[in-house]
Amino acid sequence: MKDTGATEVLGRSWLTTELIRSGVEVARPERDIGVDLITYTSGATWMLPIQLKTVGLNGLTVFRKYVEEPVALVYVLLGDRDGGSAGRDETTAYLMTPEEAWALPTALGQKIDPDFHTTYRFSSLTRALVEKLEAHRVRPGTWRERLARLAPLQRSLPPID
Repeated sequence: MKDTGATEVLGRSWLTTELIRSGVEVARPERDIGVDLITYTSGATWMLPIQLKTVGLNGLTVFRKYVEEPVALVYVLLGDRDGGSAGRDETTAYLMTPEEAWALPTALGQKIDPDFHTTYRFSSLTRALVEKLEAHRVRPGTWRERLARLAPLQRSLPPID
């Protein structure tokens, strides 16, 4: 799909559905302030802002600007039936901290100058990149547990479910 606006909407809709199925509440900020979704439990025992990056074709971009921000990054790689057009059968999602995402180029042997580069674009999803991403893959139904591990805003109250 070449319409990046539609790609983003498809990715957000897919992710929102997966989150709700996992028992995670979802809110959308009215303005784009570097957060696409806010995830939380119904009892508000934790909250986690999400920056969503949807990939419809090939490639993936990581951003230095999110490092040290209290957000989680979710990369959604759309499958053919969900609006992607890269020959992927199923949609997959990867959850990571900004630091983990920013470390990907270095982990794959790319030379980047952190004082000069603000982004790094992988032009394709190579086997090596997909293997590195696999450790961050989120399976259906596991979003609540995976997000809770990263959530910086946690309260130790019994959940109201």
